[in-house]
Amino acid sequence: MFLKTGRNALLLAATAQLLVLLPYSGDAHAQRGDRYNPQWNQDYRDRERDDWQRRERERERERERRHDAKTTGVVVGVVGAAVVAGVIAAAAKRERETRERADYCMNRYGNYDRRTDSYRDRDGYTYPCR
Repeated sequence: MFLKTGRNALLLAATAQLLVLLPYSGDAHAQRGDRYNPQWNQDYRDRERDDWQRRERERERERERRHDAKTTGVVVGVVGAAVVAGVIAAAAKRERETRERADYCMNRYGNYDRRTDSYRDRDGYTYPCR
């Protein structure tokens, strides 16, 4: 009987001692040699969150870069279209003025030559159209 009771008491004491020592199984702060930092042991969730936030910042920068590129593209397109329209309008105006001048000279002198921009008079000589 004594053996059974002694064994139970011994098991109970060992269990109590383990329960007392169990919360202190990690490194003691004094043994680490540095100040206590409550976040010294970040687990994988913190790293995953930091990685996710970093990826989100990169995605946001990429979105802003694409938006800026689209805006620049639109501005360049509008300016380019305006320049091309101006060149076309200037060429059309020059062509219209040349055609009007040729019509004027043809109506005034009758025998107008467009290549040389001159006409032949009754005396046989050629003169520039004015």
